[in-house]
Amino acid sequence: MPADKENFVELLAPARDCGVAREAILAGADAVYIGASDFGARAAAANRLDDISQLCKFAHVFGCKVYVALNTILTDAELPRAEDLARKLCEIGVDALIVQDMGLACRLARFLPMPLHASTQCDIRSPEKAEFFDSLGFETIVLARELSLSQIGEISRKVKARIECFVHGALCVSYSGCCYLSYAIGGRSGNRGECAQPCRMKYRLVDADGAEISAPAHFLSLRDMNRSAYVGDMLDAGVRSFKIEGRLKDAAYVKNVVAHYREILDAEIAARGLLRTSFGESETSFSPDLSKTFNRGFTEYHLNGTSPGCAGFESPKSKGEFLGTVEKCIKNGFFFRGADKVFHNGDGLFFDSCAGLFPPFGASVGGVRENEVFLGKPGERVEIPRGARIWRNFDIDFSRRLKPLSVRRMAVCFKVWEDGDHYGFEVKLCDSRAVSAELLLPKADAVLAQNPLASKEKIASALCKLGGTNYKCLPDGVLFDCRSVPFFNPARINDIRRRLIELLESSILDGFARAGGKIGTEAMRAFSPPKSLASAIPTDFSANVLNRAAANFYADAGVKLSEFAAESGKVGLVGRRVMSTKHCILRELGMCKKKVATTFKEPLRLLNEDVELEVKLNCAKCECELFLISSRRACGRNCMR
Repeated sequence: MPADKENFVELLAPARDCGVAREAILAGADAVYIGASDFGARAAAANRLDDISQLCKFAHVFGCKVYVALNTILTDAELPRAEDLARKLCEIGVDALIVQDMGLACRLARFLPMPLHASTQCDIRSPEKAEFFDSLGFETIVLARELSLSQIGEISRKVKARIECFVHGALCVSYSGCCYLSYAIGGRSGNRGECAQPCRMKYRLVDADGAEISAPAHFLSLRDMNRSAYVGDMLDAGVRSFKIEGRLKDAAYVKNVVAHYREILDAEIAARGLLRTSFGESETSFSPDLSKTFNRGFTEYHLNGTSPGCAGFESPKSKGEFLGTVEKCIKNGFFFRGADKVFHNGDGLFFDSCAGLFPPFGASVGGVRENEVFLGKPGERVEIPRGARIWRNFDIDFSRRLKPLSVRRMAVCFKVWEDGDHYGFEVKLCDSRAVSAELLLPKADAVLAQNPLASKEKIASALCKLGGTNYKCLPDGVLFDCRSVPFFNPARINDIRRRLIELLESSILDGFARAGGKIGTEAMRAFSPPKSLASAIPTDFSANVLNRAAANFYADAGVKLSEFAAESGKVGLVGRRVMSTKHCILRELGMCKKKVATTFKEPLRLLNEDVELEVKLNCAKCECELFLISSRRACGRNCMR
């Protein structure tokens, strides 16, 4: 990684729309990633070009960046439209494109003055594959979520590209880009932005004789990632972009998580003498608390080596914060000591049993009276089992505190001077950009102040009234360098301040535009990896090649593909691997074969009304693979959408 990039650290936030993106930036994000009108891995999170253009201007004032995800695999017919969309995104000021499809990437790399990021869908989990993408000139490579600190460190030492890793959010049970389960069941492909999340469904787990190994559960459902305690370790391993997952989440979730990691990251950056990539200090109306917005329970997910405690078999729903257990039941509710100081009307609660004595369920708080909590609407009957664990997955009071917009301001200082026939006014950013703007007013338009000291105070006070802007004036931040002091009425000085801020923002955006707009590196323009790295790429359908341009690229790179992507409709998936995962069901059940003698007969199977899967364990690597036995649709023959 180039030395200048090593010193800068980015907090990257998700945004389903431009409104959420603005809230993320105000809460402290250094960059946001968002979907465009098409070709993103979250088809439900699309945005218009005009809106993205306005977002870029808003972000760039703070030095923040906007990345757009075009990270689906594309058909030959779609490639020209994707290229055209990429050109338009470049023209409106987008800072980078996140891509998976090598057919699109190799075309964009040669003409587009915009960096490319290798998506998490590229499944970069080995040094060899990281070097493959690094050799192409990608500015940033997103590593697989499953990698440990030592694996991240090994990769970061071998590549020049910036290392981006997930730090928080929902987890795909499969290595990203390597899951075909949704496509096999219903024709909706994660690689095409339409995953139906069959991993969150309930399954039976049986052995080769059909004997049930454990009661039916959500065996493929993982908890959510939370690496709050390891941000410093990740920095030391070489991570320079910390990515929050959640392009389908609402603004409340995003701003809470961003504010949480902003506090942690700022402390870790300062301790190491590093710098953040954007500017301004954020002020929020709340104290961030990850337990109070959507979560399925948390895991650091193998960051310190393979470990159990990653799954949430009982339910894929948000559990929220743990409050206690039901000790006494009352009609339509329960007794809870000090309830009126804990619960509020409208809170959402989740109840489960650590022993699995009843199915998990949810209910809303309909009333609170001293030590009693009543559930549901008037007339609704709700029975709570004694001993049930109580979780709050919606805190209405916290939600209200999240609603006001956060404020993010950059420090400025002013100068008033006298020059010949003019009075000059200057405003200047007090950060490393040192951008400034000035305004000259003829002396003939002003009168001399009869009380110079009072006039200075009034001018300084008026210039510092920056409420409703992105700026704040430093204490004693107005300098006068005048032999004579002018007098202006309040309306005039307010107009001067407004015009100065407008000129300053224009100068900031001009400077940002000049700093960007460079064609990529020589490697990016060539976009041709050494053939010695070809072995890092799979040759079967899991290479995810859906167009001729991608096939030609890999052929030139020395990769001998045997078939096109599953989504081509030309690959039958029965009997084929439809998922590769670090997740091991037996490990999570306390039945790890390395530690416990098992009596069941392999191979294991997962099944429900939609699909039957064979589970192949790779104990040497602590991984497993799922192979399709059958599904409710004809696999791989009629799924081009």
